[in-house]
Amino acid sequence: MLKIAVLAISLIFISPPIINGILPAIRDTLELTQAQSEMFLTISSIAILFSVLASNIIIEKIGLKKTVFFGLLLIGFGGMLPVFTSHFTLIIGGRFILGTGLGLISTPGITYINVLFDEKERASLMGYRGATEQIGRSLLTLAAGALFMLGWNFSFLPYGIAFVLAILFYVVVPEVKEEEPVKTDSGEKGKPVKMPLFVYLTVPFIMMIVLAGAAIDIRYPALATEAVGGEFNSSAIIAVKPILGMVFASLFGKLYMKLGRKLLYIGLSWIVIAALLVSFSSGNLIVLTAGFWLGGVAPTLIFPFIMMTISKRTSGKQQRFAMSLMMASPHISVFLMTPAMEVLQRLVGSDELTAPYPILAGIVFASLIGTILLRKRVFGDMPTVY
Repeated sequence: MLKIAVLAISLIFISPPIINGILPAIRDTLELTQAQSEMFLTISSIAILFSVLASNIIIEKIGLKKTVFFGLLLIGFGGMLPVFTSHFTLIIGGRFILGTGLGLISTPGITYINVLFDEKERASLMGYRGATEQIGRSLLTLAAGALFMLGWNFSFLPYGIAFVLAILFYVVVPEVKEEEPVKTDSGEKGKPVKMPLFVYLTVPFIMMIVLAGAAIDIRYPALATEAVGGEFNSSAIIAVKPILGMVFASLFGKLYMKLGRKLLYIGLSWIVIAALLVSFSSGNLIVLTAGFWLGGVAPTLIFPFIMMTISKRTSGKQQRFAMSLMMASPHISVFLMTPAMEVLQRLVGSDELTAPYPILAGIVFASLIGTILLRKRVFGDMPTVY
């Protein structure tokens, strides 16, 4: 039951995009610009960024357990606020509260896995955590799409599951003292060491990966609507992507042990291919969707790999700081996504929504080559295969 409760909070962790499929309808109903509609995602990321960085201070004051509980309550309140109002400012405020709650549960969720379980269980749970995130996103996206039939406001009702998760977590999961060290592979208590270069490289690295993935995510509904025409509801298609991610995330433990850092190379390659498929879809929904799905699967291989690497090369408070950097990085990227896409759009000199993706593919490809060439400095003495 403990494992279920720890993993359960991941059901809601990547919930901001569950309303992406209905964003075009919300945009038209509220008469918003494309930039304003994209704020539904970016404003949450801003809040997550600040609350992730502030979570360490909050944890020191009230502990891990209460921090997670309070975060889940904020998720439920902020997520459901649009059900009761159609005022754009209040809705954006609710999305900010939602992001604040998500930021508070992000690092503690990983800390519980690192502290409560041994290394073998930790590898499996990291993968299952990613699978749980994808299951949650899939189910919540389907629920949001179905409730859209009652009105766009009702699509925000699924966020109410956060209240149920808060009760489950508070009843089942024990408090964990911050100073309790994480065990190393040899079973000895981890000792403070110099922060490895790998940790600092994860910040720009993850920002780049998330920027490419989020750019595909946020524009897919509009691109799909252009391809099909009319008021196309892409929620069902969007819901498939987390299912695919769930499958690969559940296999992460086995793939990690067999492939080692090659798993990272595969994930990066898939993002490059995904961006190119979107770039050259030319109104073809099948090609567009293939790129969308492939871009969604790749992070389920990349992010757990980075978490495991940090877990193996850091310990204790240093590990929690490293995890905070990692969890904050994606949200910096999402916050910068809209202006970054506008800059790329101007560089390309085209108003086509697909115009920036070849450049994104090139950037990720360059990072893949750099990671391979600098693998010794990035991974240290970590073996290629375990």
